[in-house]
Amino acid sequence: MEENSKDLSERLWSAFSSMKLGLALLGIIAFVASIGTVVPQIEQAPEKAEAVSQIWKIMGFTHLYSAVWFRLLLGLLCINLIVCSTQRFRGIYLRTFKLTPPSNLAKVPQKNRLVVQGELSSLRESVQEVLIQKRFRFTLSDQSDHWSFIAIKRRLGNWGSLITHLSFVVLVVGALLGSFLGFKGYFMEGAGTTIPIQAIEVSKGKVSETFSVRINSAEDRFLPNGERDNWYTDMSVLENGQEVARKTLSVNHPFKYKGITFYQASFANGALFTAEMKGQKKPVVLRDQGQSYYQAPGTDLYLVTTLARGSSEKPGVLYQVYKGTGADPIQTGQLKAGETIDVQGAYRLTFDGLAGFTGLQVKKDPGVAVIWLGCGLLLGGLLLAFYWQPLVISGIIKSENEKRGNLTVGVLTGKMTDSTRVALEQFVSSVTKMIR
Repeated sequence: MEENSKDLSERLWSAFSSMKLGLALLGIIAFVASIGTVVPQIEQAPEKAEAVSQIWKIMGFTHLYSAVWFRLLLGLLCINLIVCSTQRFRGIYLRTFKLTPPSNLAKVPQKNRLVVQGELSSLRESVQEVLIQKRFRFTLSDQSDHWSFIAIKRRLGNWGSLITHLSFVVLVVGALLGSFLGFKGYFMEGAGTTIPIQAIEVSKGKVSETFSVRINSAEDRFLPNGERDNWYTDMSVLENGQEVARKTLSVNHPFKYKGITFYQASFANGALFTAEMKGQKKPVVLRDQGQSYYQAPGTDLYLVTTLARGSSEKPGVLYQVYKGTGADPIQTGQLKAGETIDVQGAYRLTFDGLAGFTGLQVKKDPGVAVIWLGCGLLLGGLLLAFYWQPLVISGIIKSENEKRGNLTVGVLTGKMTDSTRVALEQFVSSVTKMIR
């Protein structure tokens, strides 16, 4: 039983350590993602997504990036990258910190090598002095039949490709964190209203927080020359009915509270009323042009309003009252600020003045910090891989007689063979000048 289990784990490890599997997964993910750019996503275009063929909905292509099977593909890719990186770690560590001087000529790189002749003691001293001058990290070996060294410069460049691969894992983890633990929503409310955060319209994720948001004011400000300045929202956060935070936000100046960010997205005009019914007064805020309505409690009366467009200094509204599902209004009229009307004997309504409606996007993404970390790792890995490639020079001195010998020096070639050849020639030239 143990042998079967070990055999299975070895096969799984072998499968996930395959570069072919990684390339296949990348190809599949890229292909699926390209389909996701064509098929409307329900988060960005819900109406268009609803019009898509049913088979695409069943397969999850209208909510691709939150589909279980797509997340599974990302998870498999992460496992593949982690396994491949784990396998490469030991080799990279040894190439960086545990370099061993060559024990014979065969272990000196043969493709790029040069030979220097000279006095044994002078050769050794010159090699060490040049290594120090050129700031190499080096290891020496002094054996009875030979003297050898190995030196490395820019050794952290060995980690570039590993860091780059791991950065993709970090990016995927960040995206999954945002997908599982975050949410994205929107609400539009008028000045003076309070809304529980859990009552907002959510397009992705689920809201677990319990605080409320109060809109103190919403303004569409203009400059003296008539150009729009910005939309401003004075907003408070309430915990157990108590104000715990307050800020005025605007476009490009969001408000963040406990990891949830509020963005100014839109603005609409509206009007503020006071409804008095059975001796109780209640503030009512309605959007312009009938985009919201007020239904008095216990009645089937619906009130909609439109701002009166005119030159009067005193703001006014046009109102209409509908009963039940009737298509025609049963009461209409116009109100100036401070005026009161009786609505079908059910309640009294006073127009208090204009009020702005603010549209706020609400977003929580706990994976943002992780994604930024992944981006940093990706940039650092690429810089190390392409602009900080390690240079490894090794050599061995074999004696011809008791006083003289030959220094055979070679350099490991990477992707930049021309530069490594030049580095070898410069090293040999420095050693040659020093022994003369």
